[in-house]
Amino acid sequence: MAVSKFYAVWRKESGEEEIVNAFQALALKGRAQIITTPKEQATLFDLETDLKVNPRSSQKKDGRYVGQPYFSYYPGEESPLKGLESSFEYSSELNAFIEAFKTIEKFQIEYNNHTAYIFPKVISPMQRVVFEDGDFVILKLLIDIDETYPYSEYYRLNGQLGIEFYKTSRPEPVKRIKLAKEGIPLFEAKAHFPQSTKIYVPEEFTSSEQVKSVADRVREVYQERNYKLYGNFDKYHLEELIFLDDNERKYKTLKTYEEQCQELKDEIKLLKSSYGEKFEKVKQLSEDIKQAEIILRKYHEEEEYYKKLEKDNQKLEEDKRKLKQEKGEILTENQRLANESQCLLKLKNEAEEKIESLQRRTFWQRLFNK
Repeated sequence: MAVSKFYAVWRKESGEEEIVNAFQALALKGRAQIITTPKEQATLFDLETDLKVNPRSSQKKDGRYVGQPYFSYYPGEESPLKGLESSFEYSSELNAFIEAFKTIEKFQIEYNNHTAYIFPKVISPMQRVVFEDGDFVILKLLIDIDETYPYSEYYRLNGQLGIEFYKTSRPEPVKRIKLAKEGIPLFEAKAHFPQSTKIYVPEEFTSSEQVKSVADRVREVYQERNYKLYGNFDKYHLEELIFLDDNERKYKTLKTYEEQCQELKDEIKLLKSSYGEKFEKVKQLSEDIKQAEIILRKYHEEEEYYKKLEKDNQKLEEDKRKLKQEKGEILTENQRLANESQCLLKLKNEAEEKIESLQRRTFWQRLFNK
């Protein structure tokens, strides 16, 4: 279990304040950039009590320090919160999320099936928020928002977002309500890493390099790989959350426009889907028509071929008829010539018989032409 005091406030000579973890404080001490002794000149203060604290190395074992460093009060100084439950918890998972998100450039939150992109302008880790009655709470992160998407989310959140990472203990109702009345929306997210990220967090960090390595991986998951930070806004917190300045009017106006735009987008999507289906049908019909035209062209070519064959057959039949007719005429002519030939042959025979008869006559018969 991680030690309870891992963060402290460093008040610089310039008056500027910076939240540092125990590893950073020990490094600053080693470089003589901060004073820890004497106590009167110390510049590190506890987040809750505002008492001065001193960074301590982890326990020494076998000649070396093991475990996670922490902040402790100076000797003889006792916390006024002794015996009371701390207003927030620490764990390695919580520390990893805080270290990762304090320099994140963009991330998504999801609540009630609603997703919003957050683009931070300024991120304040372990931010102390003091109320009018003197009471205070410490937010794990308070983000001054530069831009959101949807755009209306910026005005719904009053341009700021408090994030409360928790492991076991969720924020007290009084913390939620007081922040709501200050116009600070409180997003509650469990410090849990999705199993698919395969991020291993040790029970206690042993070096600043280890903290940085884990924080870099967590930041990469939510900033670059677009994992969503799941959480919720408590319903009683939302009931009391007030709009600052003119944010309510701006939120409602933008929200109306966004809903109208979404309706148009949905309608366009539906039309595109319908168009897509019809386009596919038209495409299929066009393909069917193309195939039918190919078949028709082929059939037409075959029909033309058959027509040509039929025409050729008709011509052949006509030629055959003509040949048959000519053959008949030739046969008739042959018959006529045969008849004439027979007649001529008969005349020839008669002539030859006549000649032969004349040649057989005696001298006296030829003399007297008998």
